Amino acid sequence: MTNVQAQDIYPTQAAPLRAFVTAILEAGGAAPEDAVFVAEVLVEADLRGVESHGVTRLAGYMEMISRDLLNPTPNITVLHDSMATASIDGDMGFGMLAALRGMNMAIDKAREYGLGAVTSRNMAHTGMVGYYTMHAASQGMIGMAMNNGPTIVPPFGGLTPTYATNPFSIAFPAGDEQPVVLDMATSMVAAGKLRLAAKKGAPIPIDWGMDREGNPSSDPAEVLQHGFLQWAGGYKGFGVATMVEILGGVLSGGLFGLGVPALVNFGQDPLIANGFYLAIDIQRFMPLADFHSKVDTLVQNVRSSKPAIGVDRVYIAGEPEFERKKLRLIEGIPLSGAVFEELESLSQQYEVAFSLR
Repeated sequence: MTNVQAQDIYPTQAAPLRAFVTAILEAGGAAPEDAVFVAEVLVEADLRGVESHGVTRLAGYMEMISRDLLNPTPNITVLHDSMATASIDGDMGFGMLAALRGMNMAIDKAREYGLGAVTSRNMAHTGMVGYYTMHAASQGMIGMAMNNGPTIVPPFGGLTPTYATNPFSIAFPAGDEQPVVLDMATSMVAAGKLRLAAKKGAPIPIDWGMDREGNPSSDPAEVLQHGFLQWAGGYKGFGVATMVEILGGVLSGGLFGLGVPALVNFGQDPLIANGFYLAIDIQRFMPLADFHSKVDTLVQNVRSSKPAIGVDRVYIAGEPEFERKKLRLIEGIPLSGAVFEELESLSQQYEVAFSLR
C-alpha cells in the first residue's frame, strides 16, 4: 500500500474516480446500473465540495453490506400510488436509489397534476440530498427533498438524542444563471463533516458540537462518540428538523424519533432513513422562460450587493458549489490522504485495479 499521510492531498479526476467507485460497488454485489448511479452521486458531492457525502462514505457502505445492514440488490416497491401522491419502500438498499425513484415519481406526477409528492421509507444513506432537487430543477421543476435518520442529535435544550441532522434541500431552475440550490443539514453541519475531520485527525470549529457534558468541543471523536451536534440557529434549526422528521419519518410510515436506531460508528451501526420528495411544475404558475428570467434577476440582485468589510464577494445559495465543481472538473478532486488510503485498501480487499494517482 502507498505510504500516505492523513493530511496529504491527492488531486483525482472525476471520471476515473467514478469508474473505480462503480467497480468497488459491483464487487460488493450491487447491480451495474445501480453502482453507476451511486458512484455518480458520491463523486458529484466531491465535485461540489461536499466531501462529507462523497467517496469518504464508500468504505462505510461496503462494511454495511458485509454486516447485512445494507441490501446491495434491493427490491424497491410502490406501497401507494394515487394521482399526485405515492409512497415507496426502499428495502434497505442504497438510499440514492429510493430517493431518485421518489423524485422521479414526483416529477412525473407534477407534469400531470401540477404537484407531485412522494415519500420513501426503509432506505439507507441517500448521499447529498441536493442531488435530487437539482435533478428536479434540470427538468424545469422546483424540487424539494429531505430525510430523517439515526438518532444522533438531542432536541434543543435536551440531552437525549432524538433526531438525525435531518437534511433539507430545495432547488429552483434559472435561465442564464445556475440553479438556486439550498442543501443543508438542520444541525450546524452534517455528521459526515465530523467523521471526515476525525479521519484526518483535524479539530472542528467549536460551535459544531458538544462533548458528553454539553460543553462546546473541538474534538470530532468526542462529539461523535459521546457528545452531540449543535443545531443551526439553535431552536430554529431544531424546529426545521422537526418538520423534516414529520414529513420524512411520520408521513412515510417509516421509523421516526426515538424509534430510529442510533448510529455511533458509520458502517458498523444500522443507518435507516425515510424521505419526502416534492416537485412543482412551474408552468402551472407562469411560463417557464418568465420564471427563469425572474430568478436570473434575483441572483444578479444578490450578487450586486456591496460586500461587507472582509468579504470578497456575495453569493446566492448553491453558487459556491457550482463554481467549485467547475474548478474541480479541471484541476481534479482534492482527496485527503485518509480517504485516498481507504480507497486503496478497498482496491486490495475487492481486487479492483487502483489507478487514481
